[in-house]
Amino acid sequence: MNFDLFDKISSKYKDYKLEKIKSGASKRTFYRLIKGSNSLICLDSSNEKKEYNNFLMVHSYLSKVNVSIPNVYENDDVNNILILEDFGNLRFDRILRNYPLKKLLEYAVRTLIILKNDIYYNNSNDLSAYNYNAFKSEISEFLDFYYPYVHNKEISKNLTEEFYGCWQSYFDSINFNFINFVHKDFNINNLVYLPLRKDHLKCGLLDFQGAFWGECCWDLFSLLEDSRIYFDDQFNDYFIKFYYKSTNQNIDINDFKEKYYMLNCARQTRLLGRWVKLSKELNQSFYLGFIETTKERLVKGIGKTNRKNLKIIYNKLIPGLL
Repeated sequence: MNFDLFDKISSKYKDYKLEKIKSGASKRTFYRLIKGSNSLICLDSSNEKKEYNNFLMVHSYLSKVNVSIPNVYENDDVNNILILEDFGNLRFDRILRNYPLKKLLEYAVRTLIILKNDIYYNNSNDLSAYNYNAFKSEISEFLDFYYPYVHNKEISKNLTEEFYGCWQSYFDSINFNFINFVHKDFNINNLVYLPLRKDHLKCGLLDFQGAFWGECCWDLFSLLEDSRIYFDDQFNDYFIKFYYKSTNQNIDINDFKEKYYMLNCARQTRLLGRWVKLSKELNQSFYLGFIETTKERLVKGIGKTNRKNLKIIYNKLIPGLL
């Protein structure tokens, strides 16, 4: 029992049982407060004040639209602690084998449609706007961590320049529109099935504090191209078209798909490096178990782009990949 935590939260919870919840790479600590049939989540961000503030700020955006997010019952701005609604344990990644995949994805995609249609861009500094510098910083994790992990040596200057040159020319060739609300981590492990709610509200959203202004396709490929768990992608084309038709896009569907596939490939590239980085920094080797799924997503994504120079550089970086 964490008595320090009980000293920080309201005395009305002193009779509650406290259970710590695994929180992955986050420096935040999650607890479940239980008393009889009543259950709440305590989110301790005392080591992550910025994350605490970001959570509340993004929560204010999401609370204005018709999506399922945890209610905030109490917030302690001194200790950076939140008491939240408990969405339960039916996380999408845990129930894939027991529930129809297409139905779960539909709840999630319908939620994304609402985020796209009902949250409007503003130029305040609340949310950062994606740009090439952010893009380059992300794909750099591949060079910094994954390449040395695979080859047991640092990457050459020439290959580094070729890698960045290939990606920058691809980035510059696309007319991006970074004015859409992006959850950022719209992965199945951050979605919770809420069976008692109706329609898309059955999809509960977690871990949204990293939101930014970006391309609307970002959350869609985060969902459909999950890098931790490989599930059947037979519904991807259906949901890409469904999302496109439901969000009043002002570009051709082929241009929409080009953005989707390009940014997805960049994300999978970054995550190959991220898994190695996290395994070292946290001394948790299980992150390396996500590499094969990420590589498979990357290979399929590169095949969708039809960019010959991208295929050439990746065959140099990871011989035999394609």
